[in-house]
Amino acid sequence: MPRVHRSFSRSKTYHIVIKGLDDTDFFYDNEDRVVFLEKIQYSKHKFKYKVYAYCLMTNHVHMVIKVDNDNLSKAMQSLIIRYSRYFNRKYDRKGNFIQNRFFSKNIENQKYFLDVCRYVHRNPEKAGIGKTCNYKWSSYHEYLGKEDIINKKVLMHYLDNSIENFIHYTNKEEDINETMNLADFEMTTSLSDDELIEIIKKIFNLKTTNAIIKYFKNTQNRIKLKELKDIHGISQRQISRITMVNRELIRRIFRKK
Repeated sequence: MPRVHRSFSRSKTYHIVIKGLDDTDFFYDNEDRVVFLEKIQYSKHKFKYKVYAYCLMTNHVHMVIKVDNDNLSKAMQSLIIRYSRYFNRKYDRKGNFIQNRFFSKNIENQKYFLDVCRYVHRNPEKAGIGKTCNYKWSSYHEYLGKEDIINKKVLMHYLDNSIENFIHYTNKEEDINETMNLADFEMTTSLSDDELIEIIKKIFNLKTTNAIIKYFKNTQNRIKLKELKDIHGISQRQISRITMVNRELIRRIFRKK
């Protein structure tokens, strides 16, 4: 299947996701994360782009950047290659472990920019790792203190240059439809179990994974699984694994009109 041509943003601003190949981890320890941030520093100076937000997860990275369209692919491929060389040397391995085809989504207006930055900073919380304010490997802390990698002028301008506004906006609850829209393009290959669990909890107003299992143990609730049908990047096998509902039953539910 031929690749879909990458579309360019009129604002030159993008939400970038770099993912591990087949969800492979590409941060094994904190040294790896420090080195990746150093590679971002080098890359942004070489290719002259600005970073507005970032978050390093275990098997993927989020970045919000502004870059000349001619440099978008060059900058991200350079970042991937340089980090891959470091990682392969350190762990005495060969071959790709990061998807060469990074994901990019155009950011064309103020509201979407604000929502994306919040989504990126909240990613650890959505994955169940911990609170946004306690996660070390995102630009959230740079907004509260000294700039290192990011340029925080744009986001802070939209928030009236108020730290209190930044904290409030970042930590307020999003609408589930906004969350799914922001996550949609990074789900096109696969959605992790943790990410899907968080979406299921929001859709059905459930608090824990055990609550999900108990909820769908009730046969009358199972028909509601159809609400998950149009979420990109998930499989019936994955839904079955999380909800403990038989995969054949899920298949029949999805086929009903």
